[in-house]
Amino acid sequence: MSSITVTRDMGAPLHHQIYLVLADGISSGRYAVGDPLPTEEELTRMFGVSRITVRRAMSSLHGAGLVERGAGRRTVVRPKLGRPLRMPMTSVIENIVSYGATTVARVIEFGYVPARGFARERLWDAIDRPVQRAVRVRSQDGVPIMHLTSWVPAALGETFTAQELNRIPMFQLLARAGAEICAAEQLASAALADPLVASRLGVKVGAALIDHRTLMIDRTGRGVEYIEMLAVPEHLKLRFKMQAEDIPSKPAASKPARRKKR
Repeated sequence: MSSITVTRDMGAPLHHQIYLVLADGISSGRYAVGDPLPTEEELTRMFGVSRITVRRAMSSLHGAGLVERGAGRRTVVRPKLGRPLRMPMTSVIENIVSYGATTVARVIEFGYVPARGFARERLWDAIDRPVQRAVRVRSQDGVPIMHLTSWVPAALGETFTAQELNRIPMFQLLARAGAEICAAEQLASAALADPLVASRLGVKVGAALIDHRTLMIDRTGRGVEYIEMLAVPEHLKLRFKMQAEDIPSKPAASKPARRKKR
């Protein structure tokens, strides 16, 4: 990020807009765990605001547990908490097919970048080679409903173009490239729209969004796609199925109470 425009016209205080941009950079892996954030001086130049505004944004990041003071008193990214949600593959494919059939995709960004964060850790061949990064907005009846950012290993991404990604769902393009998806890890939570995503989805800065992240795994156990979806809640419903083996058959055994000696 070199220069980002934040204005009061976007419907949220300037310090909150900066917080949202930096929080998104942390959650997406642009800033990995242990990485230092830009200095206050760099952030004032980047956003064109005062140091007081930057300090309020950094205070919000610290209050949210996203950063801490590191060596040399630089502000660094804290480790993330939480575990991915595992769901049957039928649920993943049903959701993909459903919104693929009822929405229209528009590719906004398409290129190759070094992998960072989770994508670097889990995607196949992401440490040694750049990965394909694509940003799409899916719309229904002309209304934007979801913002998708995907990372794919270069060996697979090089088999299709941005024009094809506009027309064909990613899982079909990956299957065509020889990556048969058979498992997935998912993490579902909530997020607030930063200035860039808000402008693309047509919502106010700071609006609540569904934050749904998925790692697609093929039959050989390779991570073949990592995708982050931000969606407008009133326009999207996600359906999940639970299988019998996903439900504990009996409650955890409790230890018998000790009798008091008389």
